[in-house]
Amino acid sequence: MYTIRDVANKSGVSKSTVSRVLNNHPYVSSEKKKRVEEAIKQLEFKPNQIARHFRTKRTDSIGIIVSFLAHPYFAELAGVLSEECRIHGYKPVLFQTFGDRTQEMDVFEKWKSKELDALIVTSTTLNQAELDELSDNGVLTICNEAYTNNKIDIFCLNEKQAAFEGVKHLLNKGRRKVAFCSDDLASPSQKARLSGFKQAHLQKGLTWDDALILDNISSVTDGYSLGRYYFGFSTSRAKTIDAVFAGSDFVASGFLKAAHHYGVKVPFDLSIVGFDNHPISEVTSPPITTIMNKTKDMAHDVIEALDMRLLGQERPFMFKQYTGILIVKGTT
Repeated sequence: MYTIRDVANKSGVSKSTVSRVLNNHPYVSSEKKKRVEEAIKQLEFKPNQIARHFRTKRTDSIGIIVSFLAHPYFAELAGVLSEECRIHGYKPVLFQTFGDRTQEMDVFEKWKSKELDALIVTSTTLNQAELDELSDNGVLTICNEAYTNNKIDIFCLNEKQAAFEGVKHLLNKGRRKVAFCSDDLASPSQKARLSGFKQAHLQKGLTWDDALILDNISSVTDGYSLGRYYFGFSTSRAKTIDAVFAGSDFVASGFLKAAHHYGVKVPFDLSIVGFDNHPISEVTSPPITTIMNKTKDMAHDVIEALDMRLLGQERPFMFKQYTGILIVKGTT
């Protein structure tokens, strides 16, 4: 195994010059830097990363907490966050916690002990007070949930406005029995969506049926099962709803399959609005009206903010919300 001394001898410079090149120090002439890089290439030199991390107290690793990677939205979000990490020279480390508080706290311990330079939380079991307390331990960012904290950078979709626009569209189509589907009503994002659902009704001078506010609905199977409940077993249930505001395009596609199976005509008897503008919304028949989020923009801004924090730049903490876009297709 070659050492820095070998690289120095090969390139005809001092060990300190080699070290400066390895650590991207600005005060190295281009000629010496070229010689060192050529020697590194010829020797296939691999610097001792553990020693370098010990000296710099940096791992170049950013942790990303995701509850369920099987969830299409979080799979996409984890993917774009990982890509942005790579672009900025960081190693993404994904932690799937399955909504388990103990597993989540294990990740926070790794972050607190500096095994990770920074931590991105896309969903969490922790409450506001717990996040406030943790925020003093290092660089922490919330991505996706609309927590309010003046010591953490927070990036999220304006879920309330997105839901308001989607439900208003259904009500403007004359729908009056709108089912609201949530995957976890305890989360800030889903609470915000429910608020938008209610606001859309209030603006039209309408009331909603609390029995149609449905929780723990997150998959194609969930949507299909719920559709079977309303359309498959009794005429009275089939008349209970005339529209669905689904929590995702996958839930919406499940509802659409059930409607086809039981002869419910979409969009004539039933209107459906999905969420996320996933490619599945284009290949159903008819295509699903949906809300496009700003996942890529959000991921870019998250890593830019983390990068500046890790470089030691002082700046006010950010709370940035993105506006979803209603895309009208065949189901409405």
